[in-house]
Amino acid sequence: MGSKFGPLAVIVGQELRSRLRDGTAVLIAFVAPVLLATLFGVALGDDGDEGPLRTTIGVVDDDGGEFPASVQREAMKTEELREVLEFRQFEGESGARNALDAGEVGAVLVFPPGFSDSVSAGEGGSVSVLESVDAPFAGAIARSLVNQISALVEARTLAVKASLDAGVPADEVKLFVEDNGAAGPALRISGDTVAAAEVEMTAHYGAGMAVMFAFFVVGTSARSLLTERQLGTLDRMRAAPIPLWTTLAGKAAVGLLLALVSMCVTWVSSVLIFGTDWGDPAAVFLLLLGHTFAATMLVLLAASRARTDAQVDGFVMAISFVFALLGGSIVPVYNLPDFLQTATLVTPNGWVSTGLGELAEAGAGVSAVATPVAVLLGIGVLAAVPAFLRFAKGRFA
Repeated sequence: MGSKFGPLAVIVGQELRSRLRDGTAVLIAFVAPVLLATLFGVALGDDGDEGPLRTTIGVVDDDGGEFPASVQREAMKTEELREVLEFRQFEGESGARNALDAGEVGAVLVFPPGFSDSVSAGEGGSVSVLESVDAPFAGAIARSLVNQISALVEARTLAVKASLDAGVPADEVKLFVEDNGAAGPALRISGDTVAAAEVEMTAHYGAGMAVMFAFFVVGTSARSLLTERQLGTLDRMRAAPIPLWTTLAGKAAVGLLLALVSMCVTWVSSVLIFGTDWGDPAAVFLLLLGHTFAATMLVLLAASRARTDAQVDGFVMAISFVFALLGGSIVPVYNLPDFLQTATLVTPNGWVSTGLGELAEAGAGVSAVATPVAVLLGIGVLAAVPAFLRFAKGRFA
C-alpha cells in the first residue's frame, strides 16, 4: 500500500509546496474571494450616513379581501420595516411589471382573486413575487414577507384539516377554527425580516464568490501541468515506474484541497463578519466538497485541450464566468429569465445555489442536499473520466 501511494504523496507534497510559495495562488485562493464577499456584504448592509437601505414594494390586490391590507398594515407596525419599506398600489399586474422594469419599485406582491376567502376556508393559496435584478434587497424583503404569509396559510390549512378529521361538520369548520384561536388573517410580521434579507444577500454573494474562485484556484494546478510539460518533467514522470494516473491525481488533489480550503475560509469569514447562516454546517461542507470535486475535474478536462498557459487561463476564465452567470453566483437564480433558470441546472454553481436554498428552510440538514451533492459528484466523474483517459494516452496538455 505504501509503495503504491508513495509516489502520489511525493507529487502532492511537491505540488502543495509549489502552490503555497506562489503568492498569486494564495491571493486567488484566500484574499480575493473573502475580500469581494466582504465588500458585497458591506454594500448590502450599510448605506453610510444616509441610514439603512430603503425600498419600495408594489402590491397588486386582485383579491380585494382583508388579507392584502393586513400584510401592509402589519408591516408598517414593525419599526424595522417602517424605516426601510413603503408600499405602492397597482390596479393590475401589467402596470406593476412596467413599474418594476422602470425601477420605480424593487419588487411586487401579487395577491390572486379569492385569496382571503381561500385562506379563511383553510383551502390554502399562494402569493406571487415579481422581482428586479437591480433590486436584490427588495426581492429578499418581499420573499421574506411571503414566507411569513405562507406560514400563516399553512397553519390555517392544517387547523381546518385537523378539525375535519376530528369530526367537525364541514359547514361548521370555519366558525370552529375561529373560535379556537385561528380567526381570520391574524398575521404578525417580525422585525427580523430586514435582518433576514440582509443576511440572505450576504450569504448569497459570499457563496457566489467562493464557488466562482474555486475554478481559478484549481486553474493554478492545471497551469502547472503545462509548466511540467515545457520543462520535460512530465515526460520523465510518465516514463517512471509509477501508475499513469499518479501525476494527474496528485495535481488534482492539491487543486481540490486548496479550492476547498478557500471556500471554507470564505464561508467562515462570512459567518464571523456578518453573522450569516448558510445552513447546517455538515450539509454546507458536503456541498462545498461536491463543488470543488466538480470544479477540479471540469478545469482539468478543459485544460487537457490546452497547449499554452494562455489557453489554460482562457479556458478557466471562460468556465468560471459563464458558470457564475448561469449558476446564480453573480445574479441570483430567481432573477434570471426562465430559460436561463433551467440552464443553471447544468452548472455546478447552480446546484450549490439550489442546495443552499434548500438549507434555508428551517430544520433542513444533510438529507436536504443529497440530490445537489449527488449531481455535483456526478458532474465531477463525467469530467474526470475523459481527462484521465487523455492523460493516460499521452494527449494531456
